[in-house]
Amino acid sequence: MNNHNRVWFISLFLACIMFIVTACDPSNAKRLSGVPSGSGISADTLSYELQRTEKHDGSRKTAANDNEVYCRCTYPVFSGGKSAALVNGTLQTWIADSTEIAPGDGYTGDRSVGKLVANFLEEYERAKKEFGNIPGYQFDLNGSVLLNRKGVLTVSLATESYTGGAHGNYGTRFFVFDARSGKRLAVRNLFKAGFEDRLNRLIDSRYRQMKGLSQSDRLDGEKGQLFENFIRFNDNVALTPEGVTFFYNIYEIAAYVFGPAEITLSYSDVADILKPEFMGL
Repeated sequence: MNNHNRVWFISLFLACIMFIVTACDPSNAKRLSGVPSGSGISADTLSYELQRTEKHDGSRKTAANDNEVYCRCTYPVFSGGKSAALVNGTLQTWIADSTEIAPGDGYTGDRSVGKLVANFLEEYERAKKEFGNIPGYQFDLNGSVLLNRKGVLTVSLATESYTGGAHGNYGTRFFVFDARSGKRLAVRNLFKAGFEDRLNRLIDSRYRQMKGLSQSDRLDGEKGQLFENFIRFNDNVALTPEGVTFFYNIYEIAAYVFGPAEITLSYSDVADILKPEFMGL
């Protein structure tokens, strides 16, 4: 074998070895369901699928009937061990306790989402028998994963409902988890000690910027639209690729007519008060 052929043979042999090693690497064999490829997936990322549960009473919205009765729930279900089970438990407990499909005090039956969806329609049938021809009950739950990387998971659960009255109700709740332990993280877990005043000033400044207010304008005035002449951080917080977001639902800080408020601070905005492990998500 001449030198040229020997070099070519050695190069081919080494290339084959590299291909075999790469193909056998377990990290390349696992594709996480529910997360698009190229999303920075790591060992600290939870796999999930969106689960949908839907039930109608058989009616459908038509030109002559605007009273469609339905309950629809779409939410993420995580897999991959104890931490995933804890995350699922937190989310499904909130759905069962804090939304319009909550069974109420004294209920001791099945609290699964599927059963609560069925209960919602049964409650409508009971109300219709008692009060006669009433508008249709409607409920939508839409869950999404806002962040799932570097051991941090953020989930959003948004609801819209109508169960009678002048108008429906709607809202959004954020959940931030430590993906390794499954523990839900509160605002105090995300920021350094003594963060409160600095964070409130940042939120005040961003809200004024959003509304075109000067530092001397009142927040409870015509342009500010708030109930009080101040705005502070709340516990409805999300970590996203863009930064830290606080969501204020209807009636929380302003009248229904003004809708919710969403305030996002970039990671550079909060660099001096955010804990280092949450920078650069």
